[in-house]
Amino acid sequence: MQKKGFWANFKHFFFRGLAAILPSLLTLVLVVKGYQFINQYVGGYVNWALIRIVAYAQYLIFGGELGQRISHLKAIWDSWYLHITGFIIAICLIYILGVFLASFLGRWIWRLIEALLGRTPVVKQVYPQIKQVTDFFLSSQRLNFTQVVAVEYPRKGIWSLGLVTGQAPKRLQEHLDTEAISVFMPSSPTPLTGYVICTRRSDVVELAISIDEAFRFIISGGVLKPSDKLVDGKPVVSAKLPSPPDADKQS
Repeated sequence: MQKKGFWANFKHFFFRGLAAILPSLLTLVLVVKGYQFINQYVGGYVNWALIRIVAYAQYLIFGGELGQRISHLKAIWDSWYLHITGFIIAICLIYILGVFLASFLGRWIWRLIEALLGRTPVVKQVYPQIKQVTDFFLSSQRLNFTQVVAVEYPRKGIWSLGLVTGQAPKRLQEHLDTEAISVFMPSSPTPLTGYVICTRRSDVVELAISIDEAFRFIISGGVLKPSDKLVDGKPVVSAKLPSPPDADKQS
C-alpha cells in the first residue's frame, strides 16, 4: 500500500474536519444573523421609542432639559446593555403581528397590502420571488411528500429519484385513461428546487427508503447511499402511493 504524502494527508483530514464543523458554524452564523437583523431593523426602533418615552416622562415629572435626558438615557441603555429590551419587545411584536394576520381582519388587510405591492413598479418584480422563498422556509404548510419513487426521467433508460405529492389532475387522468400521479423531481445538490411531472402510476417504481434518505442521496450527488429495508428478502415500502379518488367509494 502506497503511503500518502503530507499534502494528500493534509487535504484529507482538513476536509474531513471542515465537513464536521461546517454545519454547526453555519447554524450559528444563521442564528446570529437572525438576531442582528431583528435587533437592527425592529429592536433598534423599539429602543429609540422607549428611550424617548422614558425621557419625556422624566421631563414631565422632574423637568429639566429633554435633550439631555435623552442623551443620558441613551448612555445608560448602551452601558447596561438594555438594548436587549428592544429585541425582546420586537419578538413579542412579531408574535402579535402573526396572531393578528391569522384573524379574518388581518388576512383581509394583508391581502390589500400585497395587492398594492403587486402593482408597485420595481417592487412587483422582486416581492413575489422573495415571498416564495420565505414562504417555503417559514410557512407552516409544507409539501406533503408521501413516497419515494424511481422514474425514468428525463428520458427512457435514465432513472431519477422522485417524491410523490399526490394525484395528477383529473382531466389528465381521463385523457390517459389510467391512473396518474404527480411527482416532484428534486435537483442535485439543491433538492429545494426541481420539476413537477405527471406520470402513469404503473411507470414508477416504489422504493423502500425514507424521504430523508432520498434527500441525503440527492444532496450528496449519490455518495450517501440509502439503506434498503428488507423483511424476508423483500423490500418494505415506507408509505403507500396515494389511492385514486374513487377507490374509497368503490370499497
